[in-house]
Amino acid sequence: MKMQNKKLLKPGLLLLLFGALMAAFLLPLRIWQQIYLVEPDSGFWVASNHNTVTMLYVAMGALIVIPTIAAIFTRKKMVLDIDRRPRVVEGFFALMVGAAILASVAVALHFAFSIFSGQMIVEGVRPIEGQMMQYYIRSGVMAALLEALFGVGAALFFGNLGIINLFPDKKLYLNRLLLLMPALWVVARLLRRFSRTIAYLRVSDLFITLAALVLLMIFFLAFAQTLGGINNKNRVWRLVATGVPAAILLLLTFVPRMVAYDIIGGVAVPPDALREITDPTIALFLCVFLFSRLRCKTSEETVLEQTENQPEEQAETP
Repeated sequence: MKMQNKKLLKPGLLLLLFGALMAAFLLPLRIWQQIYLVEPDSGFWVASNHNTVTMLYVAMGALIVIPTIAAIFTRKKMVLDIDRRPRVVEGFFALMVGAAILASVAVALHFAFSIFSGQMIVEGVRPIEGQMMQYYIRSGVMAALLEALFGVGAALFFGNLGIINLFPDKKLYLNRLLLLMPALWVVARLLRRFSRTIAYLRVSDLFITLAALVLLMIFFLAFAQTLGGINNKNRVWRLVATGVPAAILLLLTFVPRMVAYDIIGGVAVPPDALREITDPTIALFLCVFLFSRLRCKTSEETVLEQTENQPEEQAETP
């Protein structure tokens, strides 16, 4: 019986197997599209009615819908392990995420200062005398400054989390002031990514980027509530529903561009074809976190929860 229970304690493995299966299909498909089916300078589809375009969106829909349905139906059986004990792998990846976010902060600040100093002018957006604030908003500078501000807080949070996982015996605690920083940082990324007119976005990547960042924002909100113990009842299902889909979509925004522009090369890299080092780093962290923390409730936990949820009179009845 104990051996059977131990096998049930790794539901995160099923999620990762599903994610690996979807990645094995989506990544080669998207790499092929990035090389042969996307205009290199504009990001528009060469042929929007191509069969692989439909395949991409259907597979992405399955990637998002299937874990959500599974999470809803198993929400009363899943629990997140928040016990303090050494988590070396998770701690290492948390520190990596913190370092990657700091690197993205440097990039955002460089972009903002380049606009402020006039060294860079964003295509399609021109400064107009007397309307500089509007220019800074439309060019993405204000969103970049917010991204840098919240990025510093997010990096501190992941550094804090990594140290706690590596040294659980030390009297260290998660700083609740930093819990929301990762989610706010993702919101700032969304604002920056979509601050410019849609005509200048890489439209073939638009839905992938939007879906990845929205799922990541929902994950980080549930992540903060669960780890912080703030109104965290039944939040685990949100981690299950969004964690692996967000990880795969983050890889889908990074890997094909890296292959097309950096490895194969020979194509001018469009200014909107961003390759954020935070994307693959966070994707790996999400997978490690869900695999190591997600488990099924034990029979004792289920009985205890049912007892706590009973009406007071019924609980006192002999």
